[in-house]
Amino acid sequence: MYGQFSSKEIFESLLLGIRFDVAAIILVNIPVIILAILPVYHKTFIKVERFLFITLNTVAFIAGLDDYELFSFIGKRLSFDFFVITDDILEQLPQITLNYWYMPLTAIFFSVAFYFFDKKCLVLHERKISWFSYVSSILLLGLMFVGIRGGFQHKSINVQSAFTQGKNELGHLVLNTPYHFLRTLNNTSMKGLSYFGSDEELKKIIRNERDFGYSFQGRSKANVVLIILESFSSEYLEKGYAPFLTELSKKSISNSRHLANGRRSIESLPSLLCSLPSLLHEPISKSIYSSNKFSCFPKILKEAGYTNYFFHAGARGTMGFESYTLANGFDKYFSRDDYGENDFDGTWGVFDYPYLQYVVGQLDQMNGPFLAGVFTLSSHQPYAIQSEFKGKFPKGTLEIHESIGYTDFALRKFFERASKSKWFENTIFIITSDHTQKLESKKYMNMVGHYRVPLIMVVPGAESRDLARVTQHSDIPKTILDLVEVDGDLPGTGVSVFSQGKGMAVNFADGATYFLARDERIQTLDQEFHYDWEIGEMTSLGKNKDPTLKAYLQYYINGLISNNLSVFR
Repeated sequence: MYGQFSSKEIFESLLLGIRFDVAAIILVNIPVIILAILPVYHKTFIKVERFLFITLNTVAFIAGLDDYELFSFIGKRLSFDFFVITDDILEQLPQITLNYWYMPLTAIFFSVAFYFFDKKCLVLHERKISWFSYVSSILLLGLMFVGIRGGFQHKSINVQSAFTQGKNELGHLVLNTPYHFLRTLNNTSMKGLSYFGSDEELKKIIRNERDFGYSFQGRSKANVVLIILESFSSEYLEKGYAPFLTELSKKSISNSRHLANGRRSIESLPSLLCSLPSLLHEPISKSIYSSNKFSCFPKILKEAGYTNYFFHAGARGTMGFESYTLANGFDKYFSRDDYGENDFDGTWGVFDYPYLQYVVGQLDQMNGPFLAGVFTLSSHQPYAIQSEFKGKFPKGTLEIHESIGYTDFALRKFFERASKSKWFENTIFIITSDHTQKLESKKYMNMVGHYRVPLIMVVPGAESRDLARVTQHSDIPKTILDLVEVDGDLPGTGVSVFSQGKGMAVNFADGATYFLARDERIQTLDQEFHYDWEIGEMTSLGKNKDPTLKAYLQYYINGLISNNLSVFR
């Protein structure tokens, strides 16, 4: 299973896994530990402790042992969503038992051995209560807390933290089954959809609508800088709060009908890096599917010889960005911790202006070809800007407007400095936003308008134009591969924005309504609307008879459940 990895990689994975092993041991034994620190030393009470200790640890051990074989089938550690197919498991139980008879026997052998080991070596005594009992109990609780969160770092470890080596299989080696199962226990599992009788039927529908080929639009092996702006709605450009971006869009390839695939920052990276729109009730990076095997464009570029860095001026661990980017193809993650203590905004991290200057300095030290992901933060609530810039940008009518002007200015200075660097002429810049924020006009205050964000592509030598077709964040990964002429397999949830097929976007509006946007039509599962992109008005066209949205949802949801988001060619 791990034959393709070096001894060093496997050793490092096992070393990284110690934190997860410690956390799992504590999580499994929480009931036992709580009972152990209670000031009760009756014989019956001690027997209950022993019973729980043996039972919980035996179950955890058996789960880990059986998961060794299960992993080879489902490609990830055991989680609660596995039990949504309980009927299938029961139906297949005879043949499973016949083919894997040695697994339950091995489990029984070890559980019996564990029982006798516990009885022989872990002797419990009745003791009198003393001050030392209280002190040691408090200390034990503190150690439990540190052990479960994986240390004293800013953010607690989670399932995604195991995948920082950038290789899916090694991430699962870092993890252990009890930890993965318990940490994903409260996550919502999805039920498979059955709108269509076969995968081929739904794929035929999707292929008729989309062009999954490459047309190679840019420069072979050009550098790529993907800039993700915090909380930038297209409304802010239209109303004049971002003059530099408006000016830049007119000299670049832009799209006035581009939609984000989520409403939160944590939902943006899966779509922008891996073509995974936010169609669940929770961010996919925090779901039970977070450890699935995904194909992401930074991994593809890395295999093509790119060096990949990601920059975010927040504290290390914020939003799980570090673990997610390192797990999906980035070589290094830069945070506020790397920048230093200066220029702190008092809340989130480093102000955009000095941080973007710092990013240019780091890029100056890189050898091409490279991919740089840059995530800004000053336009996040509470919208703090540096004191020397207060009063220099329009305050507007919403509290976010001044910070939009500040970040726009920071971008202008970023490009001014970058244009003097030797790597600039061979670099493609993709600029978009993670999601929208506060809005005030009818054009944007509607189901579709809440997702409208800028898309600006600065491509050396390309003719400036507005694509004026519906695109989405999950199209950006394939677009970037198209621009740098690198072939690679990505999920069927995205196409290049330069493809010949119909433009469209799929979203889960505020976790309540699935909708498909294309041209002037908006379709939900049961209704169809005409949408006027200029004024934001939706007019009902009656019942939706088009199967495309259902086909996409079945492809995506069932693909997540089966850990097999197949590729379209």
